[in-house]
Amino acid sequence: MKALILGVGNIGFRHAQGLSRFSDKTSDIYLFDVSERYKTLFNKDIQILKNKTNIYFVEDNFEKIKDIDFDITIISTTADTRVHSLELALQKIKTKFILIEKPICNSIKDLEILKKLNSKNIFINFPRRYCEWHNKISKKIKRDYANEILNVLITGKNLGIACNISHYVDLMNMWTNTFPLRVENKDLEDWKNSKRKGFFEVDGCFDIFFQNNHLLKLISNEKYNYHEINIRNKYMKNICTINYSKGYAKFSDQEMIYGKSKFQSESSHILYENLKTKKKYEISDLSLGVKCYDKILCSLIDHWNKKNNSSVSEIKIT
Repeated sequence: MKALILGVGNIGFRHAQGLSRFSDKTSDIYLFDVSERYKTLFNKDIQILKNKTNIYFVEDNFEKIKDIDFDITIISTTADTRVHSLELALQKIKTKFILIEKPICNSIKDLEILKKLNSKNIFINFPRRYCEWHNKISKKIKRDYANEILNVLITGKNLGIACNISHYVDLMNMWTNTFPLRVENKDLEDWKNSKRKGFFEVDGCFDIFFQNNHLLKLISNEKYNYHEINIRNKYMKNICTINYSKGYAKFSDQEMIYGKSKFQSESSHILYENLKTKKKYEISDLSLGVKCYDKILCSLIDHWNKKNNSSVSEIKIT
């Protein structure tokens, strides 16, 4: 297996850790970044990885790797350069699969570029799609509650709405096979600095109305002590409660599904195996991801402009 990781920040390195779980010392992982900062930041961890797999550094020069046939390329740069990195990858390297981190982009311009791309072998990384626990939950929802109109409430503190909303929209798509129709952002709060310097986040309440009358409501607020998903029907009768801190999903018929969401460092090898063995239904392709994200990004930009009295078409989220 030959893998290329474009952008070796925290998430890029976690992918390298996950891919190193293959028990095959002939696997090659190439780390590509415009900065050498990551070499110092992850130096000790990289030395540990080298005991498991082959690690190579590529310093901002596609010419050095243009003749390598990669099995997978992972684009984990910041959102503002993600589409540009994707375009370069399509032009300059040979690869079977491309995986994009999310948010997939942060501007209307880049969103339009993604809409026009041939997405046959381009996928978006939503780990819940290939998480065994979430797959069991999803299968039960689709089997036992397929005729219900879902009213989903997601609560927690510091959920990172701008960064992570894509995950939950994708979950709704998994459960209902529907897409967002309309978004309400009137209860979002002021923008704040994110953990990454130069980027921003937002808390508050975000309402997303899907096809077939399904509703997703996300609330990020300090009053919530733990991360939870409550699924109800249109009459607000409980269907399921998913508690992440305690690792269970409790259904109204009293069935309990126990498990946990794995870290990226524990699951990137599962992601690659699913691509290789054609289990692509457990991974979101680019066209599906763009349809899920289109109205979300537009609403976030609208909220930015309202709060900042501006008219930009790009926001600094990642």
